[in-house]
Amino acid sequence: MFLFRDFTISEKKEIRASIKYIYGISWHKSNLIFNRVGLSNPFFGNNLNDYYINFIIYLLKGYILSDSKIKRIIDNNINNLLINYSYKGTRHKLTLPVRGQRTRTNSATQRSKRNTNDLK
Repeated sequence: MFLFRDFTISEKKEIRASIKYIYGISWHKSNLIFNRVGLSNPFFGNNLNDYYINFIIYLLKGYILSDSKIKRIIDNNINNLLINYSYKGTRHKLTLPVRGQRTRTNSATQRSKRNTNDLK
């Protein structure tokens, strides 16, 4: 078990699956990291030694940004859409589905997030 940014990876889980719980790491990035390290596919945390742990932490620091930076980039992209008065920006502003989902029957989750004070 090792610790990375207040996130512990257990010894019982497969490492590629457990690393995905770090914000900013997808399945693709976890596969990239472990192919670079050279670990076989079903590799569990109890088989790690100090060399692998340090190498994985080094690669994680290189491949991911901090949580606040990722969230700031996403917020800036949405604000740019709002400034340009694009269709996606107006959908974000009205808290409606943005990527073409159906709104007649199954947008209850998006509508539940809506704050009525923002619409005035």
